[in-house]
Amino acid sequence: MNPTIYFRWCAAAFFLSVIGIGCSNEPRRYHVSGSVTIDGQAVTTGDILFVPAAGDRGPDAGTVKDGKYELLATQGKKRVEISASKIRPGGARGAGGEPVPEEYIPARYNIESKLTADVQASDSNRFDFSLESK
Repeated sequence: MNPTIYFRWCAAAFFLSVIGIGCSNEPRRYHVSGSVTIDGQAVTTGDILFVPAAGDRGPDAGTVKDGKYELLATQGKKRVEISASKIRPGGARGAGGEPVPEEYIPARYNIESKLTADVQASDSNRFDFSLESK
């Protein structure tokens, strides 16, 4: 085989393998989805965090919209935090008199959450959360 052609073939194979492997040290993320309800009603808008149990990385975050969420998360056991706020009639007011949104998801589902999920190395990670306000 011609050395020039051989060299080009090797260079092309190396280049394609680098593209295939990627240049990032970031862990792979997997599709996660599900639903969030409180007292049987879909959470209209909110936020959801999948916090690694080991605490070695930051959380994977998503948005809840009309009771549904989708996000990409790293593999492993997670503590799940869900939060949502809305303006309550007669509720708190800001310095300018404007209404201030108030958290309506109990702390046991966000800052004190015991909710968990185990994200697997697949794209079939579905976790539904049925919350109660009482």
